[in-house]
Parts: sequence; structure tokens; C-alpha cells
Amino acid sequence: MSSVLQQTATLSLAAAIALLFAGCGESKVAQCNKIIKVANQASVLGQQSSKDPQAVKGSQSLKELATKIDQISTEMKGLEIKDEKLQAFQTRFLKLYQDISKGLNDTAAAVDKKNIKDANRFLATLQKSSVEEGVIVKEINSYCSGK
Repeated sequence: MSSVLQQTATLSLAAAIALLFAGCGESKVAQCNKIIKVANQASVLGQQSSKDPQAVKGSQSLKELATKIDQISTEMKGLEIKDEKLQAFQTRFLKLYQDISKGLNDTAAAVDKKNIKDANRFLATLQKSSVEEGVIVKEINSYCSGK
């Protein structure tokens, strides 16, 4: 009988330890908050540049904005996300930021070459990226709020 009691105690201890370790992982909400915090940084940059278009005048300011987006992209890439759906959102944000950075640098190059046609084409691509950002934000907010 002592052997059965010992096995039960061992199994109970093992189950308790398993539950403890399972509970140690970051919650979905915490992971959502990490992604949203970084995404908000990019959103703030975009809002600042659209509020003050004079601040983003000339190729140098476009390149500086691209550098800031690259930094946000690096921060987003560095997040440790376990939830598979959130990993997909993280990947989509990374691609978006890479596209925006490339668009800003391409626009800056076109401005330097005084190629207005290409500059306008790249700016149109950047506007499409802004729409895509809105879609991703809406989807992640829906997922994170459980709707």
C-alpha cells in the first residue's frame, strides 16, 4: 500500500510542477501588448510626419525616417512571441516596415535624381502601406481582444 501512496504523491508532484511551468509562459495578452507597443511607435512616427509635412521634406529627412522605421523593425523582430497567430502578425508588421523603409529610401533616391514621376509612384506605394497597416492593426486588435 505504501508503494501506491508513494506513486500517487510522485504523480501529484509531477502534475503540480508541469502546471507551474505551463503557467510561467507569457499570456496572450502580454504578448499582444509587446507587439502593439512596438507597432504604436511606428504609428506615432507616421502621424508625426503627416501632421508636419515640412519636417519630411527632402531626401535626407526621408532617409532619416527610413532609419527610424528600421529601428522599429529591429525591435519588432527581437520580440519573443510564442502564440502562432501573434507570430504571423509580427511577421506581417516586419514585412510592412521593411516595405515602408524601402519606399522611403526609394522616394529619397528619386527626389535626389529629381525624378518626380518615380517619387510620386513610390509615395503612392507608401500610402498603400498605410492602408495595410490599418488592416493589420484592426485584425490584431480583434484577435487580442478575443472578438
